[in-house]
Amino acid sequence: MKLGCSTWSYHHAFDQGTIDIFRFIEICSDDLELDGVELLDFHLDKAEVDFRELKNYIVRQGLSISCISVSNNFGYLSEEKLKDEVNKVRRWIDITREFGAPIIRVFAGWEGPAPWDDNFGTERVERARVWPGMVRCMKECVRYGEERGILLALENHNHRGLVHTKKDAERILKDVDSPWFGLNIDTAGYTDHEWYEVREVDYSAIESTIDEALQIHFKIVSPAKDSIDTVLDYERIFDILFRSRYRGFLSLEYEGEDEFEGIPRTISLIKEKLGR
Repeated sequence: MKLGCSTWSYHHAFDQGTIDIFRFIEICSDDLELDGVELLDFHLDKAEVDFRELKNYIVRQGLSISCISVSNNFGYLSEEKLKDEVNKVRRWIDITREFGAPIIRVFAGWEGPAPWDDNFGTERVERARVWPGMVRCMKECVRYGEERGILLALENHNHRGLVHTKKDAERILKDVDSPWFGLNIDTAGYTDHEWYEVREVDYSAIESTIDEALQIHFKIVSPAKDSIDTVLDYERIFDILFRSRYRGFLSLEYEGEDEFEGIPRTISLIKEKLGR
């Protein structure tokens, strides 16, 4: 397994302006000694940097780009909005190719507005009404990705996500039915919770879909000094990973507040589990 870090892990620092994209790369390479990085559209858009210059810097720092992540929503009923979302994903597929990354992370969407929309939670649409449109959009983007040699990895997402259960994941894999389409398994995504107040974790869902994983989001919900996470059972998760012989990237998504202290500690604990 390869170990990486998503820019999302430092989203508080990015929002506060205490870190920029180049400093993030430097930390991942020099301080954390990782294998790769995952770059989110949110942070790349805000960086306002030449992507070729950034790619050059990442490569010279000895890192791979495991994935580019786009924040899309195919859960709208509006055909105009769906067309905009498809165009967004197509644009980021082109950017993924420019960076030389093999994978783009995508979302299926939500039952109406996305979490970053102002009206999220106030307007909802039945998933049965938006599912066909979502599949149609996903297929179009997968075809576009295939033409450019980019795989689409769908993330299972809690909190009203259209794909947040094992059944949802199996259904979308069957509906899209393409070797250029797989999963970005979020270890906290197969859960029953509102944001991170976890009530039930479905580890069997991770185990039953692991063979379709193109990347894994190693979500840290509640970090501690002496354990990787106090909510998620990472002993069990590592057992699944080792038994399945997963060989892709574990991309850290850290949700703790003390990023500059907590992330190095968490990475050290993960490396210990990996025998590194």
